Amino acid sequence: MFHNSLFVCYYNRFYNLIAICNIKRALPRVSILVVSIILAACSENNSNKFNIQDFGAIPDGSTVNTEAIQMAIHKAAENKGTVIIPKGKFYTGSFTLGPNMTLVLDEGAELIASSRMNDYTNKSFIFAPEADNLTIKGKGVINGNGESFFDENWNYTQRPQPWIIIQDSKNVSISGITLVNSPAHCLVFDFCENVKIDSLTIKNHPRSPNTDGIDITNSKNVLITNCNISSGDDAICIKNKSGSKYFENPWQNRSKYTEDILVKNCILESDDAAIKLGTGSAYHTRNCRFQDITIKNSRYGIALFMMDGGIYSDINFKNMTIKTGGRQKDEYGIFVDTHKRDSLTEIGTIKNINFKDIDITTNGLLYFSGYPEKEISEITLENVKVTVPDADNTITAGWKKPKGNKKIKYWNNTVSYIQSPGSMIVAHAKDFKIKNLMIHHQQGKMDRHGMFLIDVKGLDTANVKGNTLYKESFVFTKK
Repeated sequence: MFHNSLFVCYYNRFYNLIAICNIKRALPRVSILVVSIILAACSENNSNKFNIQDFGAIPDGSTVNTEAIQMAIHKAAENKGTVIIPKGKFYTGSFTLGPNMTLVLDEGAELIASSRMNDYTNKSFIFAPEADNLTIKGKGVINGNGESFFDENWNYTQRPQPWIIIQDSKNVSISGITLVNSPAHCLVFDFCENVKIDSLTIKNHPRSPNTDGIDITNSKNVLITNCNISSGDDAICIKNKSGSKYFENPWQNRSKYTEDILVKNCILESDDAAIKLGTGSAYHTRNCRFQDITIKNSRYGIALFMMDGGIYSDINFKNMTIKTGGRQKDEYGIFVDTHKRDSLTEIGTIKNINFKDIDITTNGLLYFSGYPEKEISEITLENVKVTVPDADNTITAGWKKPKGNKKIKYWNNTVSYIQSPGSMIVAHAKDFKIKNLMIHHQQGKMDRHGMFLIDVKGLDTANVKGNTLYKESFVFTKK
């Protein structure tokens, strides 16, 4: 499409140049040539841009535009081009993105997912398999129409799940857009590499079940920056699974590692965990960094659920503000725990996990636990401040150890110390280091120790301070 404004700009510049050179009389003869050159340039610049309205899409918020959108996508994928979603409300069923293409949502554009499962040819709303060099960007909105899949009690019978999935892809970039009202796991990366997510906004209802913000599964080299996520489940979840329900042969030429993840400068809110590792934890998750993050109104600030006998190692949390809360009865500023998904699962490994410059406000707990036969190890807390506005042991007395998934059971050898009377509980750990820790209880009706330690070997502390509200000791040690 030729833009008049662009022509006027180039034409005026050319006219001024002619005036300066004192050859205005040549203008009529060269104008045709100039126009031809500009038209050719504009045509070349726009030959790889495909506006969905040019394929018949109607922005009335009710017409199903799936076919028009998919046609534009096919053209873009064939030509390494760009699909343009212009300003307007475009209702659509599911579609598939391809490699070497860009999807742009202009400001004021809104893709609205259909509320009818008959409009979904894929299990997901947006499916991108083997979509190397895929870019999704812009200032527009993708609306999952999530509430149409739930009843008044937030139960569902069917829904697109996961909502958006990028699978088995390299060099993926998503930036600027807003995702709202997801009916399921919102944005999933499965077996991907070299992923960049920047300035993404995700807003899901806090009651909506399983609406994780961003899930990273068996992927590597992932950068998440400047995002604002509010979800009905985990805001950011890092997983490592023994297989994938999205692949028939999940391990053919695919990585068992989840590694080299950086999450930075984000604001997170969750009805469950703001940052979660697990429960998928079959192999090795390593080299993950989370820094400069604000967490608010979340059941867990940080949660590491080791369930499947794998390894968590070299995980670092730095410069974070955490405030727990929400509608759940129990809450945890930090939760690090090993459990067994089934009775035959081996006990997993958690080692070299570091927390530095963390400010936590919670009425709940900081909980770190391994097993007697396999301790968590090399855990470091440095410059950590914990404020407990209302310490009340009648709350923790009714709590059970979280499992991270309702389907996971408690076993005869389940290890749990959740009801121990301490604001920070450490059990079956070795080489546990604490430097500059403050735990301040503001008020409450209970006897609660600051730290409750069970079978902690190689404890190294420096400058640990805090208070209790009655005559109990600040540190209680139990073998």
